[in-house]
Amino acid sequence: MSNGHTSTQIHSHSRETHRMPPYFLYLVIGISIAPFLLSQVGMNFGSTPVKFDLIDASQWPAHQQLDAFFYRLSGAFTHTLLEWTAFCAAIFTVCLALNHYVMSKDYTTPVIGAALFLAGCMDGFHTLAADRLIEAAADNRNLIPFTWAICRIFNALILIGGVSLLLLRAPDQNNKANIRSLLVAFVFAAVVAYSIIHYCAVSDSLPQTQYPNSLITRPYDVIPLILFTFAGLVLFPYFYKRRPSVFAHALIIAMIPEAVVELHMAFGSSALFDHHFNIAHFLKIFAYVVPFCGLLVDYIHTYRAKEQEANDREIAEVALKRYTLELKRSNDELDKFAHIASHDLKAPLRGIDHLATWIEEDKRDPEALNEHIPKMHQRIRRMEKLLDDLLHYSSVGKKPLSSTSINIHDLGQQVFELCTPPPGFTLEIKGSIDNFETALAPFETALRNLIGNAIKHHDTHQGTITLHVKDSDNYIEIIVEDDGPGIAKEYHEKVFEVFQTLKPRDIVEGSGIGLALVKKIVNSQGGTIRVDSSIGNGTKMIISWLKNSSQPVESL
Repeated sequence: MSNGHTSTQIHSHSRETHRMPPYFLYLVIGISIAPFLLSQVGMNFGSTPVKFDLIDASQWPAHQQLDAFFYRLSGAFTHTLLEWTAFCAAIFTVCLALNHYVMSKDYTTPVIGAALFLAGCMDGFHTLAADRLIEAAADNRNLIPFTWAICRIFNALILIGGVSLLLLRAPDQNNKANIRSLLVAFVFAAVVAYSIIHYCAVSDSLPQTQYPNSLITRPYDVIPLILFTFAGLVLFPYFYKRRPSVFAHALIIAMIPEAVVELHMAFGSSALFDHHFNIAHFLKIFAYVVPFCGLLVDYIHTYRAKEQEANDREIAEVALKRYTLELKRSNDELDKFAHIASHDLKAPLRGIDHLATWIEEDKRDPEALNEHIPKMHQRIRRMEKLLDDLLHYSSVGKKPLSSTSINIHDLGQQVFELCTPPPGFTLEIKGSIDNFETALAPFETALRNLIGNAIKHHDTHQGTITLHVKDSDNYIEIIVEDDGPGIAKEYHEKVFEVFQTLKPRDIVEGSGIGLALVKKIVNSQGGTIRVDSSIGNGTKMIISWLKNSSQPVESL
């Protein structure tokens, strides 16, 4: 049950990301019905031309005649302005559609964008003919309403045809071939659109399209009304279900103003540039803008997704480089570790073998036996410590540990006593910090090794170990200082390598792993360690330990 519920939630969330926001739908509905509501309170959007007598006008000054012609043609100017605004909206849409295709390789956007652009081209040709900017002979009283109806039918058919083409096309078809086919179809449709308008413009007689005294004032506009209604209620919702996207959802919403446009023309407009005529032309612009808004939202989503994909890829590449460098460093360390380990692990075995040989040769000499057998035990213990320390070293950072509240003063004293210092050694703790949370085991191990080293490598039988503690933002600074012989600067990094001791192994009992183990522990907990020392001036081991650290930190 939980799996099914989760699947439903995921599907619902996916749908939400492919829809225009609800307020956009309400905004489209509001703008579509606003002109009708305003007309109910007496507002008139028609362009009323100012008539004048041509005979009287011949006596007027030239500038007054020009102004009179401008006022007389105010409806034509309004019509041109509205039509070319719609054409510009179509241009913007196709430009954005092509940009979107370049990013997403989604064949849907250029097809629909091309369909909208062709519809805009048809509007442009219709306007050029009406304004006599291309060859035209037909009377504008017939040319404008007839070519308007033809443009609207063409607009609806080309949108329906584009969406139908997308539904018939297999999603995995080659996009380059499809784009070439689209370009050919686009050029062909543009030629057909221009040819239709040109034929209408030069025709001596065009069919009657306006019936002012009828219920349906423009019967030809009923055809695009039916087509847009079919597209908005049947075809486009089916297309959205098959290929959900914000753009496809916006196409469905765009059919609302498209249908309202045809309602104003088919049942309202009875003359050029009247109230319903201008409302229809304004709403047609809005109908073009709606899919543009959907495409813009889709473009923004795609851009953000690509940007996030690029960021994720960059992060992955950086992580891969870091991992590669870490792997190389680890392999280098492993090679070095294997070489040193083989040498240091063999040394006690060789010593034991030599001692065993001497015992066999001197088995009748009690003094030789008393000398060789303790050395054999010493080398066996050294071998055991080497193996134990190796296991400890290899296990550092493998698993998370629980945090514990630590009192550094109490813990420091306990660790010092566990190191069983000779009677002449003392511990001083300087500084005061509050209890802090961290993993106890690694912290105590690091502290024990540092204090033990300070005692073990001291050059006298007495000395003072000083533990300095300081709270610094997210870190605890801990300094283990001794008054021993010190370490030369050239050995400051060397002391942190495995199996490295500054004195022969038989003089200093140890595995040579202690400081390497400390460094690995500190690094695994997100901290750092360094040496401050010189010959004859003692040694300071300075640790920055991350507070609240219990999870192992990935190596950088």
